[in-house]
Amino acid sequence: MTFLSSARSTPAAVLASAAALLALTLSSCAAAEPTTDDAAVGESESTEIDYAAIDDDSLFVLASYPVDGDELIGDAPDDQLAVWERFNELFPADLHPEITMFVAIDADQSGGTDGAMQRNGLSPDETYLALDTSGSVSPDVLDRTMIHEFAHLITLRDEQIPKDESSVASCPVYAEVDGCPADDSYLYAYFMEFWPDYTIDDFDAETEEDKEERYTPDEFVTDYAATIPTEDAAEVFAEWVLADELPSGDSIVDEKLRFFEDYPELVELRDTIREGLFS
Repeated sequence: MTFLSSARSTPAAVLASAAALLALTLSSCAAAEPTTDDAAVGESESTEIDYAAIDDDSLFVLASYPVDGDELIGDAPDDQLAVWERFNELFPADLHPEITMFVAIDADQSGGTDGAMQRNGLSPDETYLALDTSGSVSPDVLDRTMIHEFAHLITLRDEQIPKDESSVASCPVYAEVDGCPADDSYLYAYFMEFWPDYTIDDFDAETEEDKEERYTPDEFVTDYAATIPTEDAAEVFAEWVLADELPSGDSIVDEKLRFFEDYPELVELRDTIREGLFS
């Protein structure tokens, strides 16, 4: 999978997270392994944290666990296990076979980042999910973060964006270095409609002021959505899933919130998620 910026910050840290996007590589954040002192801050005596696989020094990691379906391998404390189990209530294991590691993080110590869906630094074909387990994020906000991160998973899978670096230069829509979205993919349609003519070069050339100025409530569901096309799609997906009623207006943001209705398989997925949310 291709993950440019799959970490999601809580609202108070949106602008800080947007600034951090410029430092990301196109697969995951480049990271130096923490020093022994740094590692000891969040690590319990019984947990060996796989820093090389996490490969992201912006995350304050409390623990990491291999995953087998919906099971964590290891003796996780109740607070960390509860977050993983909540994710699986919303997204049964058959919906996320790529996730092979769960990473417990502290959002407050991670610059406000309460979730991330990223490539395994040692096994690029595998994915890890990081979520706040410190309790500093309210349950409803963390539910929304789970939905946002899952949107990255389903829109950036290899069948959605085939790995082919040679296709990027001629791609008719926004593309990251690993490949161009397939012409029948969710993001191809989304970018063609809502981000025409925007490229990775445009993103690289932008300042934080450019991103802040792009935001308008008539076009974006949140200011974080205005930072980059992939985050826009993930934020819209989360708001679409959570919406009790969809808007009928003709503003750009209204059209975005109706976009995923054109995909019956996603409508079915939305119903599954909402059943877990409200059961």
